[in-house]
Amino acid sequence: MSEKISELPAFLKNTYILIGGWKENSLVDVLESVSFTLWTSRCNFKCPWCGNSKLARGLGERKVPIADIIRALERNLGFIDYFHVTGGEPTLQHEPLEAMFRYIAENLAVKNSLDTNGSNPHIVKRLAKYLDHVAVDVKAPLSQPDKYSRIVGLPLGATVEAIAKIRNCILFLCKKVPFLELRTTMVPEMLGIEDVVEIAKELRKLVENAEARVAFVVQQFIPYENILDPDFKSRPRTDPEMVKKAAEKVLEILQIDVYYRTLEDGVKKLH
Repeated sequence: MSEKISELPAFLKNTYILIGGWKENSLVDVLESVSFTLWTSRCNFKCPWCGNSKLARGLGERKVPIADIIRALERNLGFIDYFHVTGGEPTLQHEPLEAMFRYIAENLAVKNSLDTNGSNPHIVKRLAKYLDHVAVDVKAPLSQPDKYSRIVGLPLGATVEAIAKIRNCILFLCKKVPFLELRTTMVPEMLGIEDVVEIAKELRKLVENAEARVAFVVQQFIPYENILDPDFKSRPRTDPEMVKKAAEKVLEILQIDVYYRTLEDGVKKLH
C-alpha cells in the first residue's frame, strides 16, 4: 500500500464500488472540459438502445477499492477539470459514491461531476453539496409516459413514478449545483425533432427560475456494438443535420446554452 493510500480517512478505507472501468482523460463527458471519467456498473433503466448495456446489466463488472480510484485520480490532477462519474446509473451505489465525492471535494483540487437518469432524487440531494456539475438524461417528453416507457424499457407504472422523480431532480438541481447539463439522445424511429421540441417546452418551465448555469445538449444516437436490442444495431446513427436542426429549434425555446453532439461535428454550441 502506498503512502498516499495509507493516509485516506476511515470512511474510505475498505470501501469498494462496482465499476466497468475508467478513462483518465476524457474530452466528451463534461461540456468544454477535461474529465477523469469513471463508469459504474448496473442501471435501473433497461433502454433497448443503450450503448452501455453490458455495463447496465452488471456484466464484466469489477469490485474495486475506492482507494485505487483516488490514487489514479491523484496522478491526473494537473490534466483534468472534473472527476466525472457515469454508468450505468451511479446513484444505485450511493454509499461509495458519496464517500468518493466527499473526499475529493474536501481534499483535492478538482471539481466533482455526476451523470444520472434522475430517477433517484433523494440520493442526488444527498450528493449535491459535493457536486459542481450534474448531467441529467431526459430520455423523452416528460408529459408522455407511454413514449418514455418504451424508450427506457420499464413498465408504464414504474415509468410514471420515475418521471415524477426526474422532474423533482431537475427542479432541485436548478437551485443547488453550479452547472446543470440536460441531455437528450435522438433515437431513430423513437425520438424525432418534434419530441425534442416538446422536451424543450417542458424544460423551459422547470428551469425558468434556475440559479445554476443550465445547458441543453441534443445528442446523436450511435449503434454501438453492445446495444441491448439487436434491432438497434442495424439502425443508422441519427442524421447529423437532423440533430443540428433539433438543437436550433431548442434554442428558439430555451433561453440557455444549447449544444448538439455528433460524430461528424463533435460538440457544437449554437449562438
